[in-house]
Amino acid sequence: MAGIAFGPEAPPDIVFLHATGFNARTYASVLSPLGERFPVLALDARGHGRTTLPPKLMGYTSWRRHRDDVIAVLEQKAAHPVTLAGHSMGAVVALLVAARRPDLVAGLALIEPVIMPAALYALFELPLSPFIQRHIFPLARGALRRRAHFASREEAAAGFVGRGVFKTFPREVIEDFVGDGLIEDEKRGGFKLACAPKFEAATYCAQRHDPWAAFRRVSQPMVMLRAEHHSTVQAATAHRLAMLKPEARIALVEGASHMLPMERPDRARAAIETAALMSGRNWRDAVE
Repeated sequence: MAGIAFGPEAPPDIVFLHATGFNARTYASVLSPLGERFPVLALDARGHGRTTLPPKLMGYTSWRRHRDDVIAVLEQKAAHPVTLAGHSMGAVVALLVAARRPDLVAGLALIEPVIMPAALYALFELPLSPFIQRHIFPLARGALRRRAHFASREEAAAGFVGRGVFKTFPREVIEDFVGDGLIEDEKRGGFKLACAPKFEAATYCAQRHDPWAAFRRVSQPMVMLRAEHHSTVQAATAHRLAMLKPEARIALVEGASHMLPMERPDRARAAIETAALMSGRNWRDAVE
C-alpha cells in the first residue's frame, strides 16, 4: 500500500482512509495542518492511487478486503493504537477495522460513512447481488461511463473544475486528486485513472459487510459527521446510531454535502483532532 505522511517522523497517531475513487493526496489540505500536532499517515486503498496491490474483481463483494489491508499496515507501522479516520468508504473501513482489531484502534473519526438502512444489507447477501448491482446501481453505472484517459494531468484538472462530483472542490484539491489519481498509461501514452472505472463500479456494489454489527461492537471514542445534503447517513439512521451508542459524538454539518471534507475541511479536521484527543494521543506522546 502507498501512503503519505504528514508531521513528525514517528509512528502514526492518526491514520486516514479515503473515499471510493479518490486517493490519500486528495485530502492533503485537510490533513497537512494536523501534522503540526500529530504524526499522520494517509493510505491509498487497493485499486486506488499509487497502491499496487492487485485490484481483482473476482470475489470482490465486500469492503472487508480493504479492512484486512489496513490491518496489515497497522500491524507493521503502528507502534501504538491509532486514531482511525475516514471519509465515505474509508469511514466504513475504519469502523470494520476497529471492530475486528480493537487492539489497533484507539479512536474513530467517521466522516459521512456509508451506513444504509439495516434491511438493505440482507438484500446484498442475495446470490449474484454485487454483480447485478454493477448494471443497475446509478453510482456504478456512472462510474462505468467515466472518462478514464487524459493527455495530461493538467488537461484532467481543467476538465474536472466545476463538474460532477468535483463541482464544489477548490482547484487545489482537484490538482491534489489528479496528482495521484492519474497514472501513466504505458499502452496508450498519456494518463489513465488510477482507480479504473470497472473497479470503482465494483467498489460501490461490494456491500456484503455489516457496518451495523461493527458499530455495535466498537467501544472506542467516536466522532461522526454527517452532511445536511445528500448524506450517506440518513436522519433516521443517525437517530438509531445515537440510540445504540449515546456516548458517540454525531454532528450535522449544515450546508455540506457528501463531499464534506473538501467543502468544510475545518470541520473534518476538527472531528479528527477531537477523536485523537479523546483517545488520549497528542503530539507530546509522539515525541516523548
